[in-house]
Amino acid sequence: MERIELLWKLVEREPLVRWSAVATVALVWLTIAWLSPLPLLVAVLLVATVYVVRRRRGDHAGTRPDDELDLL
Repeated sequence: MERIELLWKLVEREPLVRWSAVATVALVWLTIAWLSPLPLLVAVLLVATVYVVRRRRGDHAGTRPDDELDLL
């Protein structure tokens, strides 16, 4: 767990690491799109659907209080 925290801090502090990560994701995205664009279109539609549903429900502000009754 410490490695993940150290890596996250490195990404937050160093812009070069952040931009290289963005470039890597873009390269992977374009490689997959070159082979078959269908999975990427499905992924974009899924993310957009979740975004729209959360905006309509009002969940975009963060976590909501737990309304469920915990009987255990």
